[in-house]
Amino acid sequence: MPQVRSKPEAQRRTYGVLVGRIHQGQENPDGSSPHYEIWVKADKDYRIAVNVQSVDHSEVVAYYDPKYVAPSASKLDLAALSVSQPGFVPIATGPQGSGIDYLRDRLFPLDAMAPIPADGQGITLSNLLDSQIQRAIAGQTAVVIAFGEFFQDSGSDQTFGFSPEYGVHDIHMMQGNSGAFANDNRINGDGALFIRFGNDETMALFVRFGTQSTDTDNTGNPAHQAS
Repeated sequence: MPQVRSKPEAQRRTYGVLVGRIHQGQENPDGSSPHYEIWVKADKDYRIAVNVQSVDHSEVVAYYDPKYVAPSASKLDLAALSVSQPGFVPIATGPQGSGIDYLRDRLFPLDAMAPIPADGQGITLSNLLDSQIQRAIAGQTAVVIAFGEFFQDSGSDQTFGFSPEYGVHDIHMMQGNSGAFANDNRINGDGALFIRFGNDETMALFVRFGTQSTDTDNTGNPAHQAS
């Protein structure tokens, strides 16, 4: 069943990081923007919704690294996050914010992002995620770390059935948008997914859409708007 959610105005959104244990995962192909859904146990139940296809069907571009190591000088401290209190913690965005930023933090080689199909045969975003999710469930010690936008909907979760429905979505770059998605733009507020296994091995997934500019100003808007 497609997830139905009204998106609040930008000034009322809550960006942050969710830390917890993976309980279950599955692709939800329904609706105009299919997601891979992850059920997380933390201070309460959460669902992480990872885009595998965009609403406007633009190309999904990703950097996937099953042996990811964050730059030593970066503000991304995965080791500390993995042993932090489970749950969601808000993070400020904008020029003085401390959220992650694809274009400014040098967390991965931006030019190594490549198109990855949502599903089908061969290497797809869904089966890459599924293999890591199943490994995390089997190992029981893995911790998921998801940067994105908090949501709370009324009723039970439509994918996994827990109640109340809490979660994190927009697990992708949140700048460089034009047109209908320009209201999402900001800096120091991008989404990403990490799974940290018991031996400190880390899977990382960074996602953006082909229509997003990789040259943005300090508000997250494309630096060179079309005239």
